[in-house]
Amino acid sequence: MAREGAQGHVARSLQLLLEAYAGAALPDWGVFERSLQLVRLAPGDVLMAQDEPHPYLYLVHSGLLRAQSRTPLGHSSTIFFAEEGDILASMTALSPRAVHRVVNRDLHPRVDDLRPALGALSQHTVSAVEQSTLVRSDFRVIERLAGQHLPWAQMCWSVTAVYAMTLQADAVLARDAAEDRYRALRTERPNLVSRLTQRDLAAYLNVTEVPMSRIVKRIRLDPRLPEPGPDGVARAAATDGTAVFASGGLSPRR
Repeated sequence: MAREGAQGHVARSLQLLLEAYAGAALPDWGVFERSLQLVRLAPGDVLMAQDEPHPYLYLVHSGLLRAQSRTPLGHSSTIFFAEEGDILASMTALSPRAVHRVVNRDLHPRVDDLRPALGALSQHTVSAVEQSTLVRSDFRVIERLAGQHLPWAQMCWSVTAVYAMTLQADAVLARDAAEDRYRALRTERPNLVSRLTQRDLAAYLNVTEVPMSRIVKRIRLDPRLPEPGPDGVARAAATDGTAVFASGGLSPRR
């Protein structure tokens, strides 16, 4: 993993994105900008590790990353992927001080699930699937600015809300069978499917590689389903042998 100073156009892209989350101009931007760094990852490089503090917020400028979680029994699965345009962070680092009070006073029925926020410990191990470039900012700087300026606090709230909404959507999809989820992925996010190995997909769908191979084989024989191409555009064979195109592309995630 290599780090270097953020270039001007990259910082400007991040500013426009965060101000969209805030719904207003972000005061004292220069203070925040001085904390920015470019992080370059080779495939397999680990960005953050589960159960370790990681008080940073990232914009994925290019590339693809996976977030994996390990259960107390040692089972590991892929929770989500972060693509270009995503904001990525250890959400426990973004937890407000109010969460600490809720945990310390035992005010929630699932207080043990909230306890990692006390140490700002990451709940995921995040690593690069592809060569990736991210813009890194120190959340401790954001936290200070949020205490001084309402737009920064609004930005933090919006990022957390978007994360919660996408996590909820993923939780609903996780109730479907692995084959149904794979079919939905191929139709709705062909770009992502085209960039992943079968092993990556199996880990995401929470199946082993053998049933994943069977699922892929069955679906490849289904002429109704688009086939993701190398450029991420879904293609399906029409009955007359011509190509049918469906729009593909990246959808922002956590």
